[in-house]
Amino acid sequence: MSRSLNSSLFRRRDQLIRNGISQKNQKARSISLLALEAAVRAVDPSLCLQSKLRVSNGRIRVGDFEVALSRFKRIVVVAVGKASSSMMKTTLEELENRDIRGVLVVPKGQKIPEFDTRVEVFYAGHPLPDQDGEDAAERVISIARSMGRNDLLLCLISGGASAMLPAPPSNIPLADKILVTSSLIRSKATIREINTVRRHLSRIKGGRLAELCHASIISFIMSDVTGNPLHDIASGPTAPDPTTYLDAVEVLRRHGLWGNCPRTVKSHLAKGLKGELSETPKKESHIFSRVHNFIIADSYIACIGAERAIESRGVQASIVTSTVDMDARCMAKLLTSIGGDKTRLRERGAVIFGGETTVEVHGNGLGGRNQETALCAAENLAGLDGVVVATMGTDGIDGHSSAAGAIVDCYTFHRARKKKLNPGAFLARNDSFNFFRKLNDCLITGRTGTNVGDIYLVLRV
Repeated sequence: MSRSLNSSLFRRRDQLIRNGISQKNQKARSISLLALEAAVRAVDPSLCLQSKLRVSNGRIRVGDFEVALSRFKRIVVVAVGKASSSMMKTTLEELENRDIRGVLVVPKGQKIPEFDTRVEVFYAGHPLPDQDGEDAAERVISIARSMGRNDLLLCLISGGASAMLPAPPSNIPLADKILVTSSLIRSKATIREINTVRRHLSRIKGGRLAELCHASIISFIMSDVTGNPLHDIASGPTAPDPTTYLDAVEVLRRHGLWGNCPRTVKSHLAKGLKGELSETPKKESHIFSRVHNFIIADSYIACIGAERAIESRGVQASIVTSTVDMDARCMAKLLTSIGGDKTRLRERGAVIFGGETTVEVHGNGLGGRNQETALCAAENLAGLDGVVVATMGTDGIDGHSSAAGAIVDCYTFHRARKKKLNPGAFLARNDSFNFFRKLNDCLITGRTGTNVGDIYLVLRV
């Protein structure tokens, strides 16, 4: 990550704390911000990779797995996603001066360290794919196809890679894939459903990258999907895919999107249903005998970071789950119900969740699932002095806004009324970012350089 581990993650931190008004709320806000910072730092990509990857005596070791580097004539490193630059830098340092070539794909706008000529760098669009991402995907495909049995492909995969490495089949224009992706994101489809469709509209996802080459593959993966299913993280370029063309079509039908799908997408999926196109490789495929996938970080590790930070301030904390997968408004009700339950939090306590919520977008405002959760929670915090709800994306980005999330307490609605802000109107147009921007309660971090989903917490002091 670009920041020093000792620097503050949040911009206008002091303002965020002062907005709590009462002494209790200010203390709760301060501890909550500390916890969110600790959660992000616990999943620093470089540190997480260093904890798993060992290179010594000419051998790569990952837990009980090890392999001699002398086996390979060529080593190629492909790093894609929001954490890719840190992971690439760490891998090159671990492998020292070996003859390596690399492809690095990072989100547009992300600052990265300078790499030498061994590494080709691409800046790709996110959350919607773009031409630069497709160019990066074509380069990765070209390299993968050139690799043989005596080569090693190291894949460094993190959240965002699904959008950043689009490789639609030749009969589907990128514009059509962008349209389908945008429609899925705006619907109430889960990330699993979205990735089911993505895998069946790609030449890389769903194990297709492993299928393209004959090299040995080692993948280090930062999970941003609840439960860590390998086929859903970055849509599983090196993992077997348990879903089918039929599953992809059913996702589009379930969310009312099939009728408006581009003709090219419908035609492609219809051919898949008829067996005219090969399915994504399944776990029984022989290709996975030469593939080794390792999870190096996930939401639970971030939750532990938050828990330890809270308890270091003398407040008891507990992790309920790191696999939240529900509607943002339901999540808000859960958080506020816990905040109002003195038997659950006693006089001082905190409850932590990790995972990801969904939002069905009806308006054209700015925001994201974390800010939507916080705005829904604010209404039910009235009278609960000393109770704070905070929620943020560990990548520093919430939806299409410049915020990572938001923080609310019992005075949030009072302050909104003074500014003549109608929370219901902002919710109706999915404009949570502008609501919190006017209150200076957005959590602004910029890109953090990591991504393991979202952190939600409710804290009472």
